[in-house]
Amino acid sequence: MRHGRRIEPMNDRPARFRWKLGVLLALVVFAGNPRASEPSLWDQDPMSDSVQPENDAALARLQATVEELRTEVERLKRTGDRTEGLPVRCGCGKLHCECDQPAYQLQSESDDLPWMTHTAVYDDAWILRPIDPKQTPFELAVSLHNQFRHTAFQSEQPTTVNAAGQVVRTPDRNDFDINRGRLVFSGFALDPRLEFYVNLDFNTVSDQQIQMLMSWIRFRLDPSINLSYGLSKVPGTWEWLESSRYTLGADRSLATTFFRPSMTAGVWADGILPSRMRYRFLIGDGFNTFSLKASEVDTNLVYSGMAWWESQEEFGRGFADFEWSDDFRWRAGHALTHSRQDADPAGQPGPEQTVIRLSDGTRLVEPGALAPGVTVNRFDLTLYALHAGWKWRGLSGTGEYFFRWLTDIEGNGAIPRETIFDQGAFAQVGQFLVPQSLELFGRYSTVRGPFGDASEWAAGVNWYVHDRRNWRATFDVAWIDDSATQQDRTGYLAGASGALFRTQVWTFF
Repeated sequence: MRHGRRIEPMNDRPARFRWKLGVLLALVVFAGNPRASEPSLWDQDPMSDSVQPENDAALARLQATVEELRTEVERLKRTGDRTEGLPVRCGCGKLHCECDQPAYQLQSESDDLPWMTHTAVYDDAWILRPIDPKQTPFELAVSLHNQFRHTAFQSEQPTTVNAAGQVVRTPDRNDFDINRGRLVFSGFALDPRLEFYVNLDFNTVSDQQIQMLMSWIRFRLDPSINLSYGLSKVPGTWEWLESSRYTLGADRSLATTFFRPSMTAGVWADGILPSRMRYRFLIGDGFNTFSLKASEVDTNLVYSGMAWWESQEEFGRGFADFEWSDDFRWRAGHALTHSRQDADPAGQPGPEQTVIRLSDGTRLVEPGALAPGVTVNRFDLTLYALHAGWKWRGLSGTGEYFFRWLTDIEGNGAIPRETIFDQGAFAQVGQFLVPQSLELFGRYSTVRGPFGDASEWAAGVNWYVHDRRNWRATFDVAWIDDSATQQDRTGYLAGASGALFRTQVWTFF
């Protein structure tokens, strides 16, 4: 028995169905012929008073029987039509099995495990998908990302002197690392419009090798507006807001690494307006409050927004024209970010200020960075960025220009500069030699400011294994001159000059 019903073996059902249908059709023909069913009635005088009532009753019974049989025939026909194309399941319960138990065909779509509410599928992630999203509004997708890289750096000099007068080491590198590992959970719950996203980071390049990178809840009100809250990126620049999986080379440019904000907890809205303008506007704790505790965050909020326009055909993910666009696709936009960086209660620089550097790579809050014996503890930061990009038949070009103002600078002593203006840019091109497989690219990046200029020239190759985005091997080499920034993930070292070699494999599935 299965759910209170007898399961008929698959091998017996066709023969038994044809036998039933044949018998019922014969009965219909037989019952529809009164001479065959009751010949004795026709041998009597139909006008006889004693015979007529019996004839009427017999005919009524026969007509009722005929209607019942016709109804049953139609029901059996409909059942046969419904079962066509439905899966065949083994008697042990599996769809595909070679055991000895007889198979049977499902009689309706709801006949297969009526208690089951979800199915498991794979679509660039392992997805637990509801059969009826309205009845069981919960979907879960699980994916694993891994960026494995070998980094080699040949420094032109072992040390350099920064703006604070400190001697800084700029050593060579030769190591393997997991620069970015991601375990991502996403989907919706309670309502198909209520989405969630959790990104757990694991790596071998930072002090915290396992940590939460991003986590948010989003409610899709309309294509023109979605509301979210949680931990996410401050949308200050395009290359930063774009996923690191889709950079043209091994990582983001030197200029983006220098100017970009980081992540923060906050609220934000995004959407697509009728004018094809897309936007994202965020209010959060600060320019860089990632992994900070509430006691380490000042009372000033960050305000950041990006707006951009795209061609009729969407620009798509990333910077490479992986899709090999037949129509010319373009994107252009800008972003504005403002944040007040305040001192901690003891008058010392706050933890969220430590990512801000001068154009020679010196931290702004480093003692003596702007004046001997003076430490900056308060300042305003305003960042404005312009970007543009295009794609066409495997060829792509993208770039971004940055303007940054540090104003109202205060410290524990006299500071000769109350305002510092820095600017920079990156530009890159890519060309597929083999569509969706082999791509060459080149990039130029620069940072310019009152404390020095930095530059980067880079070139490399991307190989998309199996002609898919989610398995990519990259090799690039960058010539760095007086790096203005430093980050373990990207490989840049403040003040260093030399050749940076990166060989990596990105997988995400």
